[in-house]
Amino acid sequence: MDSRRRTHTHTVKISLLLLATVLANHHNTAEAFASFSPDNGRQPRLSSSTTLRRSFLSLGDAAENEWGVPPSSTLPPLTTLSSSSAPKQLPNGGKVTLLGSGPGDPDLLTVSAYRLLTTATENDVIVVDRLVSPEILALIDTTKAQVHVARKLPGCADLAQEEIYWWSYQALNQGKHVIRLKIGDPFVFGRGGEEVLTFRAFGVEPTVIPGVSSAFSAPLLGNIPVTHRGVANQVVMCTGYGREGTSPDLIQYQKEQTVVFLMAVGRLKELTHRLVTMANYPVDTPVAIVEKAGCPQQRTVVGDMTTIADMAQKYNVKPPSTIVVGEVVRVLLQDECEDENGVENQISGLVQNFTSTL
Repeated sequence: MDSRRRTHTHTVKISLLLLATVLANHHNTAEAFASFSPDNGRQPRLSSSTTLRRSFLSLGDAAENEWGVPPSSTLPPLTTLSSSSAPKQLPNGGKVTLLGSGPGDPDLLTVSAYRLLTTATENDVIVVDRLVSPEILALIDTTKAQVHVARKLPGCADLAQEEIYWWSYQALNQGKHVIRLKIGDPFVFGRGGEEVLTFRAFGVEPTVIPGVSSAFSAPLLGNIPVTHRGVANQVVMCTGYGREGTSPDLIQYQKEQTVVFLMAVGRLKELTHRLVTMANYPVDTPVAIVEKAGCPQQRTVVGDMTTIADMAQKYNVKPPSTIVVGEVVRVLLQDECEDENGVENQISGLVQNFTSTL
């Protein structure tokens, strides 16, 4: 009996949550979302429905995180269909597009991505990764489309992800088109698969538009091929962070192998130390960082296992940055690292600023 009572109470709380959202949407649609402009750089604020929702939730002990956002797993589906047969569009017209923005240069967007962003209307709600470049955000007419920028700062990734889901849920409940704009490719260390599953739980199957992954484009924009005959015949992609901030398993050293790390610049010293001590990488293995690939602020910093972390600190390298490990780092940067007698110098330091390949 106690178990049934608890289940009933939880169902009532969730129903009240949905009712509060619907009422807030009806009375104050225009203020229901955080706004962003590339010009003013304002941080997102919680929607005006939050206060009304809390007044309903105060009737019981409902679960909220410290940002006042309900867990996505507790939100009721917006359709009666099962998640395995979720439609592309809800009965109220709500739908989701999961969109990759590439490494940062608007010219490297897919045609589909460019069209969606430049023609966004009042019916579009664009939920954006924090590291999507200002140049891409500038394509959006913010006098029409509503834009949320995720607050995925260090230590806040899980909280920000739940806020992303809450923004999306509210928009879907209003019958809006949610454009979930992600850096790079959504399915390469971008939680894209997790987001598809969550949107299915909400009752809608997202449309997925791939983006150019920075794992391959960023090195090339920095004049580094990830493969080269006689130098590297395989490529491994890794993330710098596993679930809950853990370190992923390391790939053991092979001379003709390139390893590309995404989202790892914040723990570069730890990463290089582990590669040398646990994965048998020689200390003189070349390492390059391509920062803000394709953007006007792009920089390429090159060192080896013993120096790259200090160089990243010296040049104040920030995300988004792609790290390339292996002998391919030397291939196309060779001319920049020979003296007047043709003798190869140590590749080290800030090798180049912005390189345009277009």
